[in-house]
Amino acid sequence: MISQAATVDGFMATLTPAERAVLGQVRELFKAAGPKVRESMEYRMPCYHLGKNMVGAFNRQKHYLSVYANPAAVDPHRKALKAAGLDCGKSCLRFTKPEQLPIDLVGKIIRQAAKLAAE
Repeated sequence: MISQAATVDGFMATLTPAERAVLGQVRELFKAAGPKVRESMEYRMPCYHLGKNMVGAFNRQKHYLSVYANPAAVDPHRKALKAAGLDCGKSCLRFTKPEQLPIDLVGKIIRQAAKLAAE
């Protein structure tokens, strides 16, 4: 879904409580990935950068939730993500139920994406 929110807080306010809970955890993982990670609304979704390099993003689509990260950070975990029931694109992790997201594994992916963005 295309968000009209101007801020990440505004975006979060449009989510259901279950969506807000899981994407709030993802938001905190991005913010904790490094002291210089910058949060903004771009492409009508929350995005995270280190300098000019993208760390990742997240969004709510019509039929699923999504988390985006550098494909090099996602690739080593594709088997585990698929086993958790996630549909994975090149850099996108899609899930239909908030409880479906393996938050610890996503944390590893986000930290690796931040490391790659810092290089």
